[in-house]
Amino acid sequence: GAGGHLNCLSELVEETGGKIDLDMLPIGDPTLSAKEIIGNESQERMGLVMGAKNMGLLHRIADRERSPIYDVGDVTGDNRFTFESKTKGTKPMDLELSDMFGSSPKTIMDDITVNRKYQVTDYKIEFFHDYLEQVLQLEAVACKDWLTNKVDRCVGGKVAKQQCAGPLQLPLNNCGVMALDFKGREGIATSIGHSPISGLIDPVAGSRNSIAEALSNIVWAPLKDGLKSVALSANWMWPCRNEGEDARLYEAVKAISDFAIELGINVPTGKDSLSMKQKYKDEEVISPGTVIISAAANCTDITNVIEPVFQSNAGSIYYVNISQDAYELGGSSFGQILNRIGDKAPTIKESAYVINVFNTLQELIKDGQIVAGHDVSSGGLITTLLEMCFADINLGASLDLTNLAENDTIKLLFAENSGLVFQAKDDSVEIKMQQVGIDYKKIGKVNQQPELNLKNQETEISLNINSLRDIWYKTSYLLDERQTSNNLAKSRYGNYKKQPLNFIFPEYFQNLHPERSAENIKRPKAAILREKGSNSEREMANAMYLAGFDVKDVHMTDLIAGRETLEDIQFIGAVGGFSNSDVLGSAKGWAGAFKYNEKARQSLLNFFERTDTLSVGICNGCQLFMELELVNPEHEVHGKMTFNNSHKHESSFTSVKVIDNNSIMLASLSGTTLGVWISHGEGKFSLPLSEENYDIVAKYGYSDYPANPNGSDFNTAMMCDKTGRHLVTMPHIERSIFPWNWAYYPKDRNDKISPWLEAFTNARKWIEKQNEVS
Repeated sequence: GAGGHLNCLSELVEETGGKIDLDMLPIGDPTLSAKEIIGNESQERMGLVMGAKNMGLLHRIADRERSPIYDVGDVTGDNRFTFESKTKGTKPMDLELSDMFGSSPKTIMDDITVNRKYQVTDYKIEFFHDYLEQVLQLEAVACKDWLTNKVDRCVGGKVAKQQCAGPLQLPLNNCGVMALDFKGREGIATSIGHSPISGLIDPVAGSRNSIAEALSNIVWAPLKDGLKSVALSANWMWPCRNEGEDARLYEAVKAISDFAIELGINVPTGKDSLSMKQKYKDEEVISPGTVIISAAANCTDITNVIEPVFQSNAGSIYYVNISQDAYELGGSSFGQILNRIGDKAPTIKESAYVINVFNTLQELIKDGQIVAGHDVSSGGLITTLLEMCFADINLGASLDLTNLAENDTIKLLFAENSGLVFQAKDDSVEIKMQQVGIDYKKIGKVNQQPELNLKNQETEISLNINSLRDIWYKTSYLLDERQTSNNLAKSRYGNYKKQPLNFIFPEYFQNLHPERSAENIKRPKAAILREKGSNSEREMANAMYLAGFDVKDVHMTDLIAGRETLEDIQFIGAVGGFSNSDVLGSAKGWAGAFKYNEKARQSLLNFFERTDTLSVGICNGCQLFMELELVNPEHEVHGKMTFNNSHKHESSFTSVKVIDNNSIMLASLSGTTLGVWISHGEGKFSLPLSEENYDIVAKYGYSDYPANPNGSDFNTAMMCDKTGRHLVTMPHIERSIFPWNWAYYPKDRNDKISPWLEAFTNARKWIEKQNEVS
């Protein structure tokens, strides 16, 4: 990063000293001067110090992984840091470490306080519906599907909670959770918070609101020690060296420090960008001072993270005003639609109350008393209530907000006071909240009609969920049009609410566990095949291991060098990822490594010619096997994997219907409809012959985009060869092994694994039968 080799390598030997051979540093441009070589900030590099006795091992690992590695120097112990060219004898740098790492002088910033006053926001209740539609279309409030549909939200198979929620898979989750491993229930929860416009009015309020938002987002994951588990990162973006801004920054930073100390949590890290001003020929534009708060904590149960989706078969809905402040419209999205910042912004009154609410809600979540929850932030309380109805069909609520004691309905619904809305399993939660002194408000019930009925004093409002959800989604559609080809953004907009996830599980599949774990059993040998850039080997290996295989890691360099021949392997899985960065097209470079390296080619051909072997190619691996024409070798004209019709990477949790098939791995799941992750850019099965010429194993749950993310011929999601032994699938079944890594799993089931593990178990059972016969 910053400072390049100079920064990285000097910090490694800060306590000892070191000598770097300038000639050994990697250079892509031979015209670089010594100064440029030392200081250039080429990315994707790291430096490390290790004992000479281990260098051979590191080089062998690097060679196997095709990872460039350079021996650039030695630790000296003389407390000097030197760059020297052994060929030229020049020393462009030779300094005492004390001269490099001495204490830097303190920076003194002089500024004055500038008190800015912003106009009051004027409004009328009779324009409520117009206001609401405008707020829902603001980019900060509106649907973010245009962002989430193109990024890999399942990579690694340990994503326990990502953005999308409910049967409609809308991006509403504000808390992300990654599992620590495939075995347990521990994970890391993360969230963010920011409130830059309230910070314009009052930098102290902006800082306190930013931390409160991060906490009100992360609170939905059960944390090991409640609030004490949380650590924060503060990323500052500020237009310093402009009159009044340094003074505002001081107030904002001090407010973060004070609030964090009061809460008993720390801010161990952060980043500054303090020149947020753009100069033009005739004007200057400065950014509003902003702090982005990132929160992280140890989640103790990745299966119990609460989502913002009301449940029709549960208890009452409650609201807690964390801020304890009066409802104010300053700094709100509502103010933005009227081109106003506002004169008063809500803040957080009492730190002790935040601690109390946070830890009490944590206890209720861990006790299974909370079934849905969402924070109040951008767009205000009305946005929170609507969003909790959006992710399912035929879902709404009837609410009475009178006891929130705010006569101004506009303020009540659009103010962005930090708060929480949650639905309880039953009314017993009230006992706990009363005991600890939380000022909760019971505001209503969920209903099974797509309507949100609101009452405040004498004001009654009835809102249509379906129409408002379309308005909320519209901004995403308009942005999506700029990144998606073939008018498919419009198709997504028209179909997103018509393709709810509906599953058909095998009747016998209920509360099942993996058949085999780590006991001392005789395991058939399996191997994962991977190439430089593959990223799905861990989850594939885990699925194979859970199903009872002894799993070997096979890199392409092993096959090319002849270290591995696959002779003792009976099941191979070609994994997903971006082999060779897909620079030649998805898996084409990988296929070339087989075609043009005789040992690797012959090992794979020998494997496929044996009759006691199985294979599965998933995503990139599917593209590999299709490119090598291994699925239908009897065809004169072969099917290929081509670009998605959208011409962009697609990531989603969709469903597939497993049809009657002869696949050894998936025949037992015929007739089921199961949820599964997809993440690919070239996932379209382009099949030149008529459908009866292919052994299609599974089709997407809906034939139209986006449920079918790529436009495959015959709606194909998975195929196998004539023998049923070799399966190719674009959906990531290996990332969908557990209920917790499904983005939506039926709440009435208590499974420890998902049905997809059966595919790998079937493979093991078939191989064991073959071995018995032989």
